[in-house]
Amino acid sequence: MKALFTILLFLICHFSFAQDAWQQPLQKVLTELDTAKTYGTWQRNIASLEALTKANPDAFLLQYYTGWAFTQSSFQAPKGQAEPLTEKAEAHVKKALELQPQNTEALTLMAYWLSARINANPTRGATLGSDSKGYSEKAIAADSTNPRAYLLKALVVYHTPALFGGGKKKAAPLVAEAGQRFAAFKPDNALAPHWGNDIYEQLAADYKN
Repeated sequence: MKALFTILLFLICHFSFAQDAWQQPLQKVLTELDTAKTYGTWQRNIASLEALTKANPDAFLLQYYTGWAFTQSSFQAPKGQAEPLTEKAEAHVKKALELQPQNTEALTLMAYWLSARINANPTRGATLGSDSKGYSEKAIAADSTNPRAYLLKALVVYHTPALFGGGKKKAAPLVAEAGQRFAAFKPDNALAPHWGNDIYEQLAADYKN
């Protein structure tokens, strides 16, 4: 019995250590990205995320954050560099969704990545816009408290021409809904997704002008 207890204790400690092996570096990266001001800072931290993800390919959060970081940085990229960043994001975004297909954050990230693909090449809007909106709606269905899901739906509608059922006026109630969700949102822990409020504030500011 004592031997069995020792083995169980070892396994528990080993599992905890294995988790900490990537969780602590991930926390450091996320802390830096929370206050990142330059494109170079994003790229440096993406390299760290890629290394962690390569070593732990089945860790959902690592796939998620690597895909998110590539996607997010594509909106800040110098001219001509957005497209390759979205291409690098693709495998990670899709792997995160494969690992947790009903996860509201994975569905939201897919919506965000599709929006980034449109941003990199606006001619994709006619086809990928509806796909992005569809994933954001699935994300809302999976968790109606997720503010990022409402934000992505609002962005798609906002950037869709009024002729096709979108535009600023049509998006207004969705923007307001996203604001309410962000105001009430509290992440479950330090590693839980909490991005998007700055994007919402930029979008909401446009309605004040």
